[in-house]
Amino acid sequence: MATTGNVEVEQKFDADASTPLPALNELVGIEKVGEPAIHALEAIYFDTRHLALAARGMTLRRRTGGPDAGWHLKLPLGPGKRTEIHSPLGNADTVPGELLDRVLAYTRGHAVAAIATLNTERTSYALYGSGGHRVADFVDDHVRAQSMLGEPRELQWREWEVELAPSDDADDTMLSTLTKQLSDAGAKPSKRTSKLATALGDSWPAPQRTQREEPSGKVPATVPVLNYLDEQVAEMLLQDSHVRLARDDSVHQMRSQIRRIRAVLHGYSPLFEPTPVKDLERELKSLAGTLGRYRDVEVLHERLKVGLDELPGKLVLGQLGDELEERMASRANNAMSALRNRLNSPRYFTLLDNLEAFLEHPPLTTKGSAPAKKTTAKLVNKASKRLRQRHDAAVGAGVGPQRDKAFHEVRKAAKKLRFAAAAAEAVHGKSAVKLGNAAHRVQSILGDHQDSVMARAELLKLGSAPGISNGAFTYGVLHAMESTAAEATLEKYLRNGKKVRKLRLKK
Repeated sequence: MATTGNVEVEQKFDADASTPLPALNELVGIEKVGEPAIHALEAIYFDTRHLALAARGMTLRRRTGGPDAGWHLKLPLGPGKRTEIHSPLGNADTVPGELLDRVLAYTRGHAVAAIATLNTERTSYALYGSGGHRVADFVDDHVRAQSMLGEPRELQWREWEVELAPSDDADDTMLSTLTKQLSDAGAKPSKRTSKLATALGDSWPAPQRTQREEPSGKVPATVPVLNYLDEQVAEMLLQDSHVRLARDDSVHQMRSQIRRIRAVLHGYSPLFEPTPVKDLERELKSLAGTLGRYRDVEVLHERLKVGLDELPGKLVLGQLGDELEERMASRANNAMSALRNRLNSPRYFTLLDNLEAFLEHPPLTTKGSAPAKKTTAKLVNKASKRLRQRHDAAVGAGVGPQRDKAFHEVRKAAKKLRFAAAAAEAVHGKSAVKLGNAAHRVQSILGDHQDSVMARAELLKLGSAPGISNGAFTYGVLHAMESTAAEATLEKYLRNGKKVRKLRLKK
């Protein structure tokens, strides 16, 4: 099924049934007004019984009539902006699976059904600027709506709308100019959030959360932390849809978001009551593990494939490339099947509910009310101290699996420091950015080392597998190369890791 998308930039106006149209040809910047186009539109809106989509500023509808008939999913992008995704009309009673996958992290297994029908008599005028380019459309709508929630109700009203023409770089200035001119001419910018909101009336849900305070050094310490978590959870839910749609690198991105959330919950745990934080950390760790099983196969497959491709042909004995592809494809399919089951499970949806409840009503301790600058510096510096301790332990570890594990712990500490610093950037500015970047470099270097550890373990299994006699030599060569690569990454870390262990945030 083909889907398309664009960014929608618009402004609505209220109009009485008898209000004359504004003089569109007199608007500054408009050189020509197109002939009116008249359409009879019917839109059926879908949501869960609890209006999970509406509560998040999303709408899902099936529209017939007009030039853009089909299924439309609108997702918020910013003030006055939405991403609109289109899908063909298909069956009137069946929401396209691709659109449902985009919002399943919000509907969370609850049934999606029709909640309202809107019939609109629309007259639209194309507005052209210099050079004959269409810059916007003016729309005059007479709407008749029927709500299917609670007691059946019908409403009628009229509204105008100015929408910028689709563009890769929609001009907010043009919309502001047109809005001001129409307002000066007597049009009233509408307080309606949408036609659907008007149709549902009192059933329309309140926004999920009001805007938090702007971070500063004097606000409570939880303000920058919760702002950061808001952003990461929103990105995690976006990546959820990308995983379901099998987008490239989506599993990696979703796993990274989960690690950010978990690291910040852990690093700033003194600001919150312990039990909710521990419960969330435990579930996030488990979910990251499910994602990790697929992601690890991706990374391992690519690393071993590159290693085989770089070997001289005379050192590659047998059909090892084909065997590797088959082996990794089987593991990847099994891991993806387990991941899809997890993402469709009540356990996962409960985690999402609990994350949002935590952000909506954070269980604060008295430390959470302390000034942000001093408190966040103290906790970030505590993460920095943990990194130094892990470094000392790793340097003193004996050669072998024990040392590999110890440096993996250094990497995990660097990752936690990086994300703790990121959550404090709004308060500490460049110093937090500098510390986070230094931690990221250490994380990346030791990430290469950990990939080599995993590759060597896999090569040992491959080399000792039954019936692999010829290939055992090749896998042995690759194992030796990985051992050399691992030592090189440790030397690189020892050369480049000193900076991050010295940096601190000022209280």
